[in-house]
Amino acid sequence: MEAVKIDIYISDLLYSYDCVIVPEFGGFVANYAPAKIKEVQHQFLPPSKQISFNKNLKNNDGLLTNHISQRREISFQEANKLIRAFVDKSLTGLKNGDKIKIDKVGELYLDPEGNIQFNEEEQNDFLLDSFGLQSFRALPVARDTVENRIQEKLSSVKAYKAMEKEKKEKKEKQSNTFIWKAVAGVVLLVAAGFLLTMQYDKGTFDDLELGFLSPSVDAESTYEKSEAKEFDQSETTLAASPDFEKREAFRYTPVEGETTNIWVEEDKRIDNTKVATSAKSSGSFHVMGGCFAQENNAKKLQSSLQSLGYSSQILGKFKNLTAVSYASFSNREDAVRMLRKVQNEHNPKAWILERNF
Repeated sequence: MEAVKIDIYISDLLYSYDCVIVPEFGGFVANYAPAKIKEVQHQFLPPSKQISFNKNLKNNDGLLTNHISQRREISFQEANKLIRAFVDKSLTGLKNGDKIKIDKVGELYLDPEGNIQFNEEEQNDFLLDSFGLQSFRALPVARDTVENRIQEKLSSVKAYKAMEKEKKEKKEKQSNTFIWKAVAGVVLLVAAGFLLTMQYDKGTFDDLELGFLSPSVDAESTYEKSEAKEFDQSETTLAASPDFEKREAFRYTPVEGETTNIWVEEDKRIDNTKVATSAKSSGSFHVMGGCFAQENNAKKLQSSLQSLGYSSQILGKFKNLTAVSYASFSNREDAVRMLRKVQNEHNPKAWILERNF
């Protein structure tokens, strides 16, 4: 017959019964145990069933046998044989000095006098009323005492004094450094004055090179302007980003002997998209405000710009869109000046369109 562990059936019955007898071996008795507190570990244990072993309860009451018979679907006699085999094996193990482990219940062993002793599991969940409750630890609350508060105050005062002392030492060090620098500066000035006096006394003062006080560089006042690029009137010239593709340089000599280069960056970006010309405007250089698919939106922008003081116009169609300008000019210089003003005051994304509408 196969060896069968029947301890799992013993623990099953202890959930519902307070006594489970193993025939010819002994009985496991369950008694209610209230919640416990382990003061040393600061641990709280929930209510449970306290399990003990009574070697005198050996009569077969049929509870364990019937339970095994139903669970394993065997006859009552076969269940008794399984229990008998478990008892024989357990008694043999105890005599050999082994400990018999009963699952979830505890363990059995023989003392030096040959008596069966039992150590129950520290925690079990056989009490259904407290099923699911876990043990927990509660650490003691550290009470703030007068001594602790005084010690904290003293520590704060010591830390403050140490910080003030460090600040004072640092300030004194900086002050000493400044004094030494001042003394060194005075010494240098005195030495320089002494040397100059010595040079003057020797009559060599006139030999000092003072040409840097009156520069005598001959320079001719010049004005140079780079040649402008010719644009195809059938194409549109746009400048709509911060990249500059062309610069015009003006060289200006404000005083004799000094030449200063002033660079004026002209914002141009070229879009080679060809568009049909439209209605005539007052110039061919236009500071553009936007292009719209709907003419109503173009009129709204024109009105808004005019209310701000700009000479806004609806120029006509550009790429099948209605173009609106801030102002139009007959030369590029005026258009560039207006573009700078518009970008600074109103619309950084404004651009110049060179086109005859």
